This record gives sequence, structure tokens and C-alpha cells, in this order.
Amino acid sequence: MDYSKTEETPINEEQGSTNSSESRSSEELFSDCDQQHSSIANEFGLTELPKDDKVYELIYRHCQSKLTSHLSNQFEIVSILKNGFQTPLGQAKLKAFQIYAESVAKKSGSCCENKAAVAEAARVKYGCCGVEKEELKAILMYGFSNNALCLSPDNAPLQCMIDPSSSCNEDGISFLLFSRIIMGKSEVVCSTSQSYPSSMEFDSGVDSLTSPNKYIIWSTHMNTHVLPEFVVCIKTPSILKRKNPKSPWISFPVLINSISKFLNQSQIRLIHKHYKEHQDRRISRCELIQRLRSITGDSLLVQIIKSVGQKVHKDT
Repeated sequence: MDYSKTEETPINEEQGSTNSSESRSSEELFSDCDQQHSSIANEFGLTELPKDDKVYELIYRHCQSKLTSHLSNQFEIVSILKNGFQTPLGQAKLKAFQIYAESVAKKSGSCCENKAAVAEAARVKYGCCGVEKEELKAILMYGFSNNALCLSPDNAPLQCMIDPSSSCNEDGISFLLFSRIIMGKSEVVCSTSQSYPSSMEFDSGVDSLTSPNKYIIWSTHMNTHVLPEFVVCIKTPSILKRKNPKSPWISFPVLINSISKFLNQSQIRLIHKHYKEHQDRRISRCELIQRLRSITGDSLLVQIIKSVGQKVHKDT
């Protein structure tokens, strides 16, 4: 889905406010939260989309439907921020992305007379990943620094947030980063140890050619083939569990121990290796989660989290 094609609509400044005490109390309740979101937008050099903006409505409905099916109402989409690429560096990144898209499109042998044709030939898609606040800031300032970048198709944002607590900041807000990706020609990738394409023929990796749940962009491509465009700020179950004690949460050691019962020895050793790298602060929690997903698959992770979460709740 191409969010960039949607035209923005102006904010309706003529809307009046109600005089009820309920409305006033609501304003007081959310004022600090709104200031925080504006602060985040300013800090990252992003623009907060108004709620009547068509792009906001499209992304909101997309995330809302996918998250609701798995998390019920135990989350809240509090704001959506847009990268306008206003700085000289931002404009350079946008231009570079366009040049690489044209290059990949030409490599495919297609005749591209306009941007739409280029995007189609280069297979430009949207993907998303959960990021921590400091990680998001580093990505927007300097670019990606992972060994490989694993993103979910934009119609499955839950898969980016298998462990929502990992990407929550101190205020309980998780960040979902939506990026445009030049997929080009994809190959099936079965191992997280692969750090570049198997040949010059390929531009990206997927877990399945027919119905991919993971887009894999290697370190050689991630800062030319991935363009961060939107940030969805979400209040997740890890903070809302104060209101609903049934929200599942499990620690990494418990999760790894449960997963190990379903994997072979080489997969278990690889998971323990990645966990040790996280303990040594060589990789972030977000990157550890991405590697776990790549090894085990999202379906198994979701089942285990639900199963162990229910068992913990019964024991308590």
C-alpha cells in the first residue's frame, strides 16, 4: 500500500469545543501526553499528522485492524509522525533512494517513464519494524546499523511487536517505523547468518516468495534501499497491564527456554548466541527479537507467548 499517494487535507480550525466538564477533564487528562508527542516529533524532526488527515486515517485503520485482532483493545495509537525530509541530509537521503529505485528498475529491464512505473518495476513496498526511542533517533540521524534489517509487510504490524515491552520507552510508548523499501528481485533466505545477497541478481530477501511475512534487507543495502517515512506511536499492553493484569508478558530466559522445546540443537545454539550478544550489549533488544523471529517464525512465537502468559496468570 502506497501511503505517499494519499493527498493531505487541511485541519478544520473552525471546530468549536464543548462546554461540558467532561470535555475539560479529558483535555487535562491528555494534555501532558499531547505535549510529549509534540516533543518527540520536534526531537526527531518529524511532523505530527492531524487526525483528519487522509494519510493518518489510512495508517490508523490499517494498524488498528491488525492489532485489534490479536491484542483486543489493549493498546492505543496515540499519534502518527511523518518524515518530511526537510533538512539537507534528509533531502539527500530521499534523492538517493529515488536514484537507487531507478537503478533497480532499469536492472529489471523495464521501461520506466514516470515515478509510478519506477516504483512498480523496482517493487517498492512498505515495511515496518518496532524500534526503541534511542534507536529511532539514531536511524533518522545516521541510518540503520544492523547486520541485517528484518521488516514485516505493512499489513502485519503485530509481527514487529512480538515483545512490545522491548521497544517501550520510559513513558510506555512503543514506536512502529514504517519505511519504503526497494525490494527489487527477492530470494528466499533461511538463515540469519546471511549478510548479503547470494548473487548480484538479488536485491532483497524474504521468507516466502508467494506470501512473505518477512522482508530482509542486508547491511549492504539497508541505507540505500530503505527510506524511513512514518512513525506510529503506540501505547502497548506492557503499560496497559496495570489496568488489565491478563496482558501476557514473559522474560527472554523464559521465552527462550519454552522455544527450545520446539527447535533443533543448531537453532537453540544460535538463539543462545544471540541472547549472549544482547547481554553483552552488542545488539539491541529489538534486533534480538528480529533474530528470534527469523529463526523460529512468528506463528510459534505468538503461540508460546500466549501459552506461557496464560500459565503465568493462572499461577498468580
